[in-house]
Amino acid sequence: MASIDPSLLSNPKEQKWVDETSKILNHLLETDIKIPSVSVFQVPETMATKKPETYEPQQIGLGLIHHFQPRPYNQMEQKKLDVMRKVLKDNDIKDYELTILNNVKKVVPIVRSCYDMFLEHDDEHLTWVFAIDGLFLLDLFHNYNQPRLPEVGLKERMIAQDVLMVENQIPFMVLKEIDEALHPTSVVLKENDQSLCSSSGGSSSTSNNFSPSIFRIFCTIHSPLKLCSESQVPSNVDHLLHYMYYSIVNNVTPLFYTAIPLSLTLPETDVSKILENMPKDEIVKAYEQTIFILKTFTQTKLIIPSASNLHAAGFKFHSLEEHEGIVHTHVEEKEVYLPVVTLNKDSDVIIRNLVAYESLTSNSNEYFPLAEFMVLMCALVVNVNDVKSLDNIIKGDLPADEVVKLFTGMSGSIPAMKTSEESYFQKTIDDINRVYNSRQRMKPYLFWKKLALWLLVALKAIGGFVESSWKIVAFILSLVSVLTLTAQAYCEVFGCGNTKR
Repeated sequence: MASIDPSLLSNPKEQKWVDETSKILNHLLETDIKIPSVSVFQVPETMATKKPETYEPQQIGLGLIHHFQPRPYNQMEQKKLDVMRKVLKDNDIKDYELTILNNVKKVVPIVRSCYDMFLEHDDEHLTWVFAIDGLFLLDLFHNYNQPRLPEVGLKERMIAQDVLMVENQIPFMVLKEIDEALHPTSVVLKENDQSLCSSSGGSSSTSNNFSPSIFRIFCTIHSPLKLCSESQVPSNVDHLLHYMYYSIVNNVTPLFYTAIPLSLTLPETDVSKILENMPKDEIVKAYEQTIFILKTFTQTKLIIPSASNLHAAGFKFHSLEEHEGIVHTHVEEKEVYLPVVTLNKDSDVIIRNLVAYESLTSNSNEYFPLAEFMVLMCALVVNVNDVKSLDNIIKGDLPADEVVKLFTGMSGSIPAMKTSEESYFQKTIDDINRVYNSRQRMKPYLFWKKLALWLLVALKAIGGFVESSWKIVAFILSLVSVLTLTAQAYCEVFGCGNTKR
């Protein structure tokens, strides 16, 4: 790489950046490696704005994005070093620089490519960060992988939600290299041509007894949904969050659907009041407001009635078997089958990061099984009565009101899923709505909705003649007032599948 004249750089920091960038590029050019796919992401601001604390570690900062964040760094750095000392001592490692650090350093150029951002730090800096954080994680998983399951309290759940965040992941290859240094006698040489960011690691040597199964017990305890069997998990995983995600979706790609949960509640604007004693020059404004009301009424689409509304209409909810995951969700007339969802204090953060990870790793034409399932659950659960109706589906220690907050808070945070085909989940929802809407008391409401659509078309057709035909417009607005008030009254008495959020 050609050098830059130092005189052209006005700031010493700029010269340092040039030196480090030159060193990094030369190292990458000298190292014969296959460029791996990105597996560690930064959460977009559009996703993190509504609840940033669910994507920013509060206790444990891991990797280059969060290791040096002030709050987790001040709280945990000494503890990390204590853990490092303990692990090195327990494994009788005399010279950690020749073992741990050397093993980690040789894969640093590959680890750089696992991030969706440029890591400006030099190799030495990265080596230390990954060695410290990798040893901390290995010790954490070791504490879970004991003959007797550990007690999991609030402290353990706070740590779990941090280490499962999208931005807080340590590539599995780093853990593998550290384990190899800790257990050199278990190393065997073999050919390996798999992805360098996966469990194969960055070297040609692997540990006999080290595999993604090290994550198994930890994920089983903290996952909000049942995991698939170990044989169904990919043999090569990028990191802990990747392992949990694919264990949940069961490596089965279902069809997808495009849907956004919306309330069916009509606007509270009383059109008749607008028309009372209204002068001619106010008709145009009333016309625009009425167009808005009709559009809202005709275009609003509920994903699915809430669980308590469905239960009142004769629907029953059944829990699936443990080996059946989210893609087995289905309905048979009024029998709805859902997987068990276990919710605890760490579940909100974990679910949000799993959904974010799915969004960040999926192409625009791929499926979003977890996001689709969560959209369905968010539509089903909008109040405490819904939680009671799903008492055989929703388990865990989270109180009913907190469960409601979890789902209602998440409903507006799930990324939009732009796909071109109807999914299996959408078909399931359509089947439920078909049965629910076939009830006698829904038929008048559906008729009113069609009538509202006709009035909307009619009003738009005379839109250019509002001022000259204001008496006709006023008459139509009166009809619309009667329509909306009647529809509101009917829904309040008999229910139209709407839910109050």
